[in-house]
Amino acid sequence: MGLRDVSVQSYRTLNVVHPKLADQLNEFRMRLSAINAGYPNLTDWHPTMPPGWASFPKVPFERAIIYRGSAQSWAYSHHQAITKLTGKYVAAWSNGFIHEDYVGQEVHWAWSSDGVHWSEPKVVAPTPVESGLVKHNAGLYSSEGRLYCYVGVAKNFGPEAAAPNMSSLNKPQMHLDVYETSDLENWNHYEHICDDIYLFEGPRMTQGGKLMCCGFDPSDHHGRVLIWNDPSQPTASPSVVEIPESPEAVLPEQGTWYQTEDGRIWMYQRDSSISCRLALTWSNDGGETWSELLRTDFPNSYSRAFAGQLNDGRYYIVGNNYDVLLHRRALLIALSDDGYIFDRQYTLVEGNTTRRINGQHKEDGYHYPNCFADGNKLFVIYSVNKEDIEVGMVDTSKVD
Repeated sequence: MGLRDVSVQSYRTLNVVHPKLADQLNEFRMRLSAINAGYPNLTDWHPTMPPGWASFPKVPFERAIIYRGSAQSWAYSHHQAITKLTGKYVAAWSNGFIHEDYVGQEVHWAWSSDGVHWSEPKVVAPTPVESGLVKHNAGLYSSEGRLYCYVGVAKNFGPEAAAPNMSSLNKPQMHLDVYETSDLENWNHYEHICDDIYLFEGPRMTQGGKLMCCGFDPSDHHGRVLIWNDPSQPTASPSVVEIPESPEAVLPEQGTWYQTEDGRIWMYQRDSSISCRLALTWSNDGGETWSELLRTDFPNSYSRAFAGQLNDGRYYIVGNNYDVLLHRRALLIALSDDGYIFDRQYTLVEGNTTRRINGQHKEDGYHYPNCFADGNKLFVIYSVNKEDIEVGMVDTSKVD
């Protein structure tokens, strides 16, 4: 048999991680790998263990429970978001009976005057089982004394027939609704403002005065950016900008973004090809066109992250910012002074957690952060084991 060529693939990588932080991330991965290999006492794995080795400094993080899942009512809690309406912090999330994205899943909300003590939850978008629908919280937006809750609506995902994976998506028909309120009592419902969008982050304002957010088309997994050119009409149908297909097989989902002082919009994407890296595309024209979608060297455990800008001007990415697949037992915040290079990272919360109620796609750990900056405080809302909703507060003036 004659010799044959071996297939070669090469990939380009966008570098957004400082080399010093990259070294720390490699050590962090090594520590987690040693623990996962059966060495909870690291000195049994290696006798010399310098203080603070392979860990990121902890910052003060005041945690509060918003909702605890219950086997008697809603054992699945996820897809959370937080914002502020006329002096009240408002949280919204998806609640399902036991499993992720099953028929009857609906959207609930609660409010707090201080971010610590929270009201009893109420329903935004009820979903009777007989409707055959699945609803999920797609994000919050607040402006001019009005709150907007975006809700994804789909017919039964058919999870029982789906192949083993992290998602039950099987080309479902999905659309976006909006619920609007000024008093947290009476809600106006706007149906079907956009088709074919799977979304977990509400719109935010660009420097150009537009509202923007990003999801993906569940039928073929390409990225879609939603833009409201008139920010006073967030219940209207947005224009849709398609992110070009990645030349290197990135499968984008759950986009999150910030905009640097030079006007560039940086849209980070969870990569469903399970590269354990965030992907990135950017726009220099306010979101109308986008660069090639490429992977970065910024690690991600294959989970949703949240990117934004603090009120002091620094940029951040909060998430499971390391590349151990599906390990979500640490929630970290990476910081950048210019939005181009992230050079430091801190621990918000970490530790082993154990779910009380088993359910499809319910993993232990801290999941899907969503953030809201209010003065020097950064509020970070997340689910614990996909059954409890918590929020943590960071005083960013005390974080270098």
